[in-house]
Amino acid sequence: MRSIITIFLVACLVFASCSEPVQEAQKIGKAGVISGKFTGVEEGTKIFLRSFRKGVLVEKGDCMLKADGSFELTPNAPLKSGYHQIMISKRRPLVLITNSEEPIYISADVPEGKGYLTGANITGSEATALLATYYDALIPLQDSLMSVSKMLKNPSTENRGELEGLTKEIVKNLNDLSEGFVEANENSPAALAGLENLNPKTYFRDYETVLGNLRKEYGQTEYFKMINKKYAMSQDPTNLKKKTKQQQVQQKQRTGKNSKYAAGDKAPDIVMNDPDGNERKLSDLRGSVVLLDFWASWCGPCRRENPHVVHAYEKYHSKGFDVFSVSLDSDVNRWKGAIQQDGLVWDNHVSDLQGWRNAASQEYGIKSIPHTMLIDKDGTIIRTHLRGPVLENELIKLFGE
Repeated sequence: MRSIITIFLVACLVFASCSEPVQEAQKIGKAGVISGKFTGVEEGTKIFLRSFRKGVLVEKGDCMLKADGSFELTPNAPLKSGYHQIMISKRRPLVLITNSEEPIYISADVPEGKGYLTGANITGSEATALLATYYDALIPLQDSLMSVSKMLKNPSTENRGELEGLTKEIVKNLNDLSEGFVEANENSPAALAGLENLNPKTYFRDYETVLGNLRKEYGQTEYFKMINKKYAMSQDPTNLKKKTKQQQVQQKQRTGKNSKYAAGDKAPDIVMNDPDGNERKLSDLRGSVVLLDFWASWCGPCRRENPHVVHAYEKYHSKGFDVFSVSLDSDVNRWKGAIQQDGLVWDNHVSDLQGWRNAASQEYGIKSIPHTMLIDKDGTIIRTHLRGPVLENELIKLFGE
């Protein structure tokens, strides 16, 4: 039986919003143009528009906030139907589901700090407005989960049993919320966001229904393809992309040479600085299951893998999963920008800014990226080369659904 809090949240989603739209959000802009008004943000703040392409967000235009908080953003080219994103000063994202014909108008009070923008009022795009109600309910629950997780990581925390029970309750609320949203809006592209937060093995009927309903109109969009691939991998990962015996041998040869270490080996410690100059150690994460991720901002395949890592972190961090990212960048600003743009919210990001001469990558014998290793609580490598849904499947074995 769903909890009272979840039933309330789902009810809000079904009826589009729990609050009356502010008057600003009643305005209608120009077709294909994104306009609106943000309060709490300085004049001249840049508003960016980005679109999903092959798993990476690509900039499609920008504009400046006027003195009264208003803005009007015209894309560099007409938007194709699908998922897009605006970003306020590269710190407050908001997802849009739109095309070149909808006149989107957004109004919101933007609080200080960073993170997904909630509480926005949106007109001109029914799917975007619906999606906003989902995130308005989802983000506070995710924030609560993160807060409890941090308390559990503190060795001095005394009420661990109570907090672990609260963690299970929040996770259940998150699943119930997403399931309720998907089932109430199974014909809307907004339902794809709900599916992303549900395990396809457990909620396979919801995946089948929504993907079937949206395939004709949204099947060629990047986000649909990502969710569809996640579902396909959960059903039969061996047949998603068949390889000949020769290809399998070649793949084994390539991956076998990409690291000195394999499953069963102890992972050597890595001591390196984060973007702010603070020293970080891989060994400090002993006691947690850790994904060691070698990547770089300039690496396209790495950037396309990042959404999978982010999803895994958000889902399993509270259960004892963490990420230690080693960047083969040489430009600190590009490194920082990629961390922010891809939403890599974990603390452990390190680099010596030596590119391919990175000391950690040389110690590990890394010849190509992305390269990942899943390390157990004692520092022993469990598995390497975890790409896409394979990572989540491995974490399910360790932590359960």
